[in-house]
Amino acid sequence: MTEILRQIPEDVLRVQREASDPCASAWVAANAGSGKTHVLAQRVVRLLLRRVEPAKILCLTFTKAAAANMANQVFATLAQWVALDDEKLDGAIAEIEGRRPLPPSRARARRLFAEALETPGGLKVQTIHAFCTRLLHQFPFEADVAARFAVLEEFAQRDLLERLRLEVLLEAAGAPESPLGRAQIYLSVFLTAKGEPRNRIVTGAFAAKHGELAGRLDAEQARLEPLVLQRRAVLARDRSAAALTGAEAVIRRYRREKENRGLLDYDDLIAKSLNLLANIEAAWVHYKLDLGIDHVLIDEAQDTSPPQWEIIRRLVSEFTAGEGVRQPQTRSIFAVGDEKQSIFSFQGAAPEKFADMARHFAARHRDAELAFRHCKFQFSFRSGTNVLGAVDTVFAAPEIFPSITSDADGVPPHIALPGKAPGLVEIWPPIAAAPPPEIEAWDAPFDEPSQSNPQAKLAERIAATIRILLDQGRSPGDVLVLVRQRGALFEAIIRALKNAAVAVAGADRLVLTEHIAVMDLLVLADALLHESDDLALATVLKSPLFGLDEDQLFTLAWGRGGTLRAALREAKNPPCAAAAAKLERLADVARREPPFDFYARLLGGEGGRRQILARLGAEAADALDEFLNLALAYEGTEAPSLQGFVAFMRAAATEVKRDMDIVRDEVRVMTVHGAKGLEAPIVILADTTTRPTGPRDPRILLLARPGAPAGAPDCLVWAGAKDHDVPAMAAARGRARTEAENEYRRLLYVAMTRAAEHLIVCGAHGANGKPAGCWFDLVHDALAPNATDEPAIDGDGTVLRWRKIAGGMPTRPPPHREPEPIEIPVWLSRTMEEAPIRPPALSPSRALKPADSSPRGSTDPDSQALLRGRLAHRLMQSLPDVALERRAEVARRHLDRVATQWAEAERDRLIAEVLAILGDPRFAVLFGPGTRAEVPIRGRIARVARAPLLVSGQVDRLAVTEGSILIADYKTDRPAPRRPEDALPAYVAQLALYRAVLEKIYPGREVRAALLWTDSLDLAEVSASALDAALAAALKA
Repeated sequence: MTEILRQIPEDVLRVQREASDPCASAWVAANAGSGKTHVLAQRVVRLLLRRVEPAKILCLTFTKAAAANMANQVFATLAQWVALDDEKLDGAIAEIEGRRPLPPSRARARRLFAEALETPGGLKVQTIHAFCTRLLHQFPFEADVAARFAVLEEFAQRDLLERLRLEVLLEAAGAPESPLGRAQIYLSVFLTAKGEPRNRIVTGAFAAKHGELAGRLDAEQARLEPLVLQRRAVLARDRSAAALTGAEAVIRRYRREKENRGLLDYDDLIAKSLNLLANIEAAWVHYKLDLGIDHVLIDEAQDTSPPQWEIIRRLVSEFTAGEGVRQPQTRSIFAVGDEKQSIFSFQGAAPEKFADMARHFAARHRDAELAFRHCKFQFSFRSGTNVLGAVDTVFAAPEIFPSITSDADGVPPHIALPGKAPGLVEIWPPIAAAPPPEIEAWDAPFDEPSQSNPQAKLAERIAATIRILLDQGRSPGDVLVLVRQRGALFEAIIRALKNAAVAVAGADRLVLTEHIAVMDLLVLADALLHESDDLALATVLKSPLFGLDEDQLFTLAWGRGGTLRAALREAKNPPCAAAAAKLERLADVARREPPFDFYARLLGGEGGRRQILARLGAEAADALDEFLNLALAYEGTEAPSLQGFVAFMRAAATEVKRDMDIVRDEVRVMTVHGAKGLEAPIVILADTTTRPTGPRDPRILLLARPGAPAGAPDCLVWAGAKDHDVPAMAAARGRARTEAENEYRRLLYVAMTRAAEHLIVCGAHGANGKPAGCWFDLVHDALAPNATDEPAIDGDGTVLRWRKIAGGMPTRPPPHREPEPIEIPVWLSRTMEEAPIRPPALSPSRALKPADSSPRGSTDPDSQALLRGRLAHRLMQSLPDVALERRAEVARRHLDRVATQWAEAERDRLIAEVLAILGDPRFAVLFGPGTRAEVPIRGRIARVARAPLLVSGQVDRLAVTEGSILIADYKTDRPAPRRPEDALPAYVAQLALYRAVLEKIYPGREVRAALLWTDSLDLAEVSASALDAALAAALKA
């Protein structure tokens, strides 16, 4: 970091320090790649250096991943300071503060890491929805929400709304005289099934028979022609009324369902929190919040919606009001964002609010005579000069830059880090549609593009180019391929990369039930639930879970007299016999266990996860993990049946977002929305020829109400064909198109600024050509005049290469050269000495010989005593976190599931013993708030004249207090020893090793150790002298 800072111009460092200075509020407009999250983390560190309590700092981010990234940056800095010597620590603080610290500040800096971790409430780095959830849980009565409400996740919300929509539509169809039914009938008089006006109302036969009447109708039509706009307005009104009538019915049921189940969706979190903060009668809520929040920091502020801004505005309204505002500033607001990267309008983001709120807070601080700074970050830590120059050139046109910024001066220039490679921008000729072949191959897949498809050709070229780049020394993880939306091109690129033997991470988002691994898991349930379902069984037998091939399956199925299941049972060949045995085992588990336990057994003990990953690759792991998460969540809300879970999964259509920020050496293919916040040395923009306004015009328009006061909600109109718009609707449609085009261009800005070194722009289009204003045209028209035509690295013609300054990739691949012969050194032929064997980590529970550590009365590892011990451990680990009145019920449910071989009296006895221990006041120090169960312990213990002893184990219970540490290990021996010195030596040695490791983790604190005998309900503390003697013996062993 220090080396990087030396390359940054001093004026840039000055702006960063001004922005991170906690003595003033600040509003930062930052270009892409300018280190805005780093500066935000610096500001948090500087607040902590000024003795601000971590609990009084609130950091708000847009996503959970961004929150984790910010917290990691803060804690990484603080953790690094702990181990630095004085000179290096002074330098690290000076880089942030701009001056060297005094000795007291140095000492405090070393304590910050522990304080930030141990402070009750901790450092609050969270999304706005997480903050609102915590706020409403704190004030449920004032906010008028259920005291223990749960948050309705997006997939459950979609499922619930879809079910309620279906209910409303079926009710309307079944009751035509109801308001809903009448609305539908009324629409059908005027509109076709496509929602368009009917050409005529009477038939030709009717007109021929009643010519006079038909003539009168024609005359009436001519008379009404001037009123056509009013007619269109009436049609729009009736369409909208029908839509709103149906929507109101769905929303009414949706609200009732949420209230009955104690649920809030994400919109409710925002609305309820805003209502709470706006309630004049709840002034004391502001008072309590003020006591807990002094500094608010907002990351990715451009993605904040107007209601969310209103929450923030009310949250910090007291920062610039009341007594003492003219005293030294002790409270602040900090926001960092980039309106050019506001691409989430579908979630309510309004880019213009970023500048509006900057003006609002600046005025409030100015009126209170408090410091408020406007900062601009134009320096890029990511991209080279040529990539940044291309971005500036593309968005410099006067008709383009208003789309992405409200700054009257245009797009702020992007400045590269001195010494950074300039990079290169490359534009490939677009691939046009070719005439389809007269006869397509008989075995061509019907659900993927043919080889003559331009998207398929583009995917092949992208894969070939990446293959060449890898052969020239690049890593797969250096490449990021971006598309605007997932579709045929997205799938074709992933398929082409796999065919080219390029490591690819797979889709960044996937519909869980469309993943082949999940399809196999669900079809297995079909085969187990319905023995006569031959297709399901044949499908699962060919899956990785059973692994039969085509020939084995054909032999099994051909000529069978009954079901495939019966044929499998009678099969004698080893693969089929093994499959039959496994299927019977799984059928038995499926009858006894709930869905989660069944699938956990299948993927774990039966080896299903290993088999699936071996065939489908590591990308299937995300789908399997999310599948198990949903199985567990399903059991918490529904009756846990396998049939019900399978039906739930197929109806839910759950979407999984894979974490593409994890460093894997694989090519990433993802949407631009998903790539927000990511970067790569090489970025390929593949999907550049889509319509700027989307595949279709908007059907829902928002019209301002004539004469309505400012801030009043708009009027919602359900539009028909654009030719039938009245002027107000046409204007609203034009505004919607303009907003869509503006976001389309902001999306291009985000896509281009992901590239660090090499940006490739390419595309494909159909027979009708590229749509006007598409990404490809925006880039090509801006860069082509100053680009050079050079050979493509794949040998397929030429490409345009744009450079602001010389450098970047060579114009053609370097010629192949035979390697120079080298002289082999003598040492290479010598036999290498045997490397020292690293000692294995010693488990404290096996510190002595196995013969010395067997529980009394048991030599069988699967004995009743060991099972009883494991169950007691499990209950004492989990029950302290369960409400007191529910502990017996939870314990019984667990033992009924895992201890079926025990008599009911034996289960009751164990439950009674565990509950007695948890309720005994003598053990309150072990099971009270702040204590932890099953804590992993790992460390090194020095030995004389020998390598350090590696220790790895798990403490059953750990209690950390101000002055001492208490560890306890549960023992179920029967009868329990009467004195601590009668305990088995292995038990004492186990505690001694734990104690030795913890003394290094908590220097200066006394570490005490005890054995908790579950039989006698006795906590026996082992003396320090006994622990010292046991440790000495263990180190000599």
